[in-house]
Amino acid sequence: MPRKEAIKMLQEQDLSVYGGGKFPIEDYLAVLCGDAMVSFADYLQAVTMAMGDPLDSGVRENFIKLDKDRSGSLDHQELGDLLEGCDSVSQKKEQVLELLDCMDVDKDGKVNYGEIVRAICF
Repeated sequence: MPRKEAIKMLQEQDLSVYGGGKFPIEDYLAVLCGDAMVSFADYLQAVTMAMGDPLDSGVRENFIKLDKDRSGSLDHQELGDLLEGCDSVSQKKEQVLELLDCMDVDKDGKVNYGEIVRAICF
């Protein structure tokens, strides 16, 4: 959706700021998206930021621990760290690919926190 439309929708829901009311969500979307279009995953991430985190703090803490490169998303290698107990490398690789396919809304090959929230909450 166009970024202006996303901002309007967030404002209509009284979600125009994040960070305890300190920062405009419009700035966050501009940095996050970079262009005029906002994906569903980015919109969901903006809503999550504006509302505060709807999940148990442990989910966010574990996401941060797994995000070893601090990119804000989990790549296939970081997702693989979730599956340390798998019996074989091929089984682990298959399960990582299934996780990516299921959770990677924008199909960029990574799972950001908004996509994690979407997978858990919806």
